[in-house]
Amino acid sequence: MSLISSMGFIGAGKAATAMAKGFLSAGVIKASDIIASAPRDSDLRNFRALGCTVTSDNKKVIKEAKTIFLATKAKAFPQVMQEISPVVTRDHIVSSIAAGVTLEWLQKSLPGRTRLIRMMLNTPVQFREGVTAMTFGKFAREEDYKDIHELMSSVGYCFEVDEDLMDVMTALTGGGPAYLYLAIEAMADGAVRAGLNREQAMKLAAKTASGAARMVLESGLHPGELKDQVCSAGGSTIAGIFALEESGFRGALMKAVAAASLRAKEVGKGELNKNK
Repeated sequence: MSLISSMGFIGAGKAATAMAKGFLSAGVIKASDIIASAPRDSDLRNFRALGCTVTSDNKKVIKEAKTIFLATKAKAFPQVMQEISPVVTRDHIVSSIAAGVTLEWLQKSLPGRTRLIRMMLNTPVQFREGVTAMTFGKFAREEDYKDIHELMSSVGYCFEVDEDLMDVMTALTGGGPAYLYLAIEAMADGAVRAGLNREQAMKLAAKTASGAARMVLESGLHPGELKDQVCSAGGSTIAGIFALEESGFRGALMKAVAAASLRAKEVGKGELNKNK
C-alpha cells in the first residue's frame, strides 16, 4: 500500500480506536505514522497509549496525513468541515465513517474534486474480524480503490455497495454486532437460569455463536439448512426453535435492522440540516 504512508483520524472514539488497533495489529502502518485529534485530551488517551501522535487541532491532522478518516458524530461535521476545508487538497483521500453523512454533502463541504469515500464498519475490525461497506466518491482515483480495499481487507471483510444502501449497512454491519451481543447475553442468561455458572455460560454462548457463523461462511449452506441439520425429530433443539418462533425472534431482528436503517437516515439529515 504505497499510498498509505500516513494516516489521520479526526475523532478518537471507539470506532477510530478499533480501526487503529486493527491496522497496527495487521502491520499495515506504524503507530508513529498515525495522528488523531479530539477536542479534549481525555478523549485521546487510547491513541496516546498506542504510541500515536495526538492533537486537539484538526488542521494538523490534515497537514500531517494523507489518508484521513472522519470519525466524529454527524452533528460535529459542519464545524469540522469548516475547520479542515481550507487545508484539504487533492493529495488527500478522505473517508467518512459517520452514519447518515452522504457523499454529496461531503463533496459540497470540501474543496472541489476532493477524493472521498463513505464507509460503514464495525468494531470487530480491532481483531481483524470486521466488516466494512464502502462507496467511493466520483473523484476517487483508480489507485484509491486498490489501496483502500487492501487497507480495509487487512482488518476483515470489505465490499462496495451503492450509496443508497449505506443506511442499511449502518443497521446490518454497523449495528449487527450489538444484536448478536444481546443474543449471546440472553443465551448465557438462559444457561445461568438452568444452573450453569456465569463465566462458563458466557464463554460457551460466545463460542457457539462464533462457530455457527463460521459454519455459515465456510459450508456454503443456507442458514435454514444448517438449522435443520441440528433439529432432530421431536428433539430439544426444535423445541427451542418453536419457543423462538412463538416469541417472534425472526421478526424482531428484521424490525431491528429496519428501525436502525431509518434512524441512520434521520440522524444524518437531522444533524446536518440543523446548521443550515
